[in-house]
Amino acid sequence: MTVTYQLTEDEFDYQLFRRIKSQFARRNSSFKIKIEIEETETDETDAIMANPYLVEKIKKGIESIDNGNVISFTSEQFDELVKKHSVHPTSL
Repeated sequence: MTVTYQLTEDEFDYQLFRRIKSQFARRNSSFKIKIEIEETETDETDAIMANPYLVEKIKKGIESIDNGNVISFTSEQFDELVKKHSVHPTSL
């Protein structure tokens, strides 16, 4: 018999071992426990959408763009803005 537990790191604690041991304690035969750790990556979109604050900010940003609140410039204009507003160590 094989039993598979899928859990998060928060569920992986001392109590888990006690529960597993109690499930198999009544058996006369021995058993072994194999622990496999699999790192999962959280999808960035899922992480953002799980945060109500970020979702609201995105909605407000989209609404602002839809209302015409957009600033656009060329890469050359951007470079000029960076030069104009950069703080140089010699000026400190």
